[in-house]
Amino acid sequence: IVCEGNSCETEEFEINYDRLVFSVGAQTTTFGTPGVEEYCNYLKQVGDAQQIKNAIVNCFESAGLPDLTEEEKIKELSFVIIGAGPTGIEFAAELLDFIEENGARFYKELLPYVRIKIVEAAPSILRPFEDGMKEEAIRKLTRKIELEGVPTLQPLEILTNKVVSEVSGNYVYFKDGEKIPYGMSLWAAGIGQLPITTHLLDTLGETEQKDAQDF
Repeated sequence: IVCEGNSCETEEFEINYDRLVFSVGAQTTTFGTPGVEEYCNYLKQVGDAQQIKNAIVNCFESAGLPDLTEEEKIKELSFVIIGAGPTGIEFAAELLDFIEENGARFYKELLPYVRIKIVEAAPSILRPFEDGMKEEAIRKLTRKIELEGVPTLQPLEILTNKVVSEVSGNYVYFKDGEKIPYGMSLWAAGIGQLPITTHLLDTLGETEQKDAQDF
């Protein structure tokens, strides 16, 4: 195997091995859905996290501009999470924690306008998990939030059996004809191979792949 470092002067070296464990992770796959690459945030790399943080702050700052209508504020503070697997659910929980623990400190007057929508094509969230875990996740995600000086909040809604057909700069469209306006969208609906994984598999023969998988 030939490795490349990240120093200014790249040095190549070889390492002999008896068994190679290849665990480089995966990348987001969009299933060819129009607009996802252009308008959705991902949550796979470190850079994605920084981009999401900036996007959330931008949504709140935009909603705080003067002369916006109530409808416009709700649109700016609508966070649509596409995909209700572990990644999408964990992000939704973190966003709720931010609202509950830090939102009142910085954006108290804007919290009533926050909407978080988890969108899932399947009939339920967290499909690989047991029903009890799913029910507990739904209970915690859809809980009411009580903050001093703020009306009771229940910002999160879970939408199942909703298949995304397209994403534009302002709306998420569904195959049933409905659409949801948003200020920020997160695509957490699928993963695929990294290019390095595809390249490695292409260079291995079928016998080599089978021998490795049977080990």
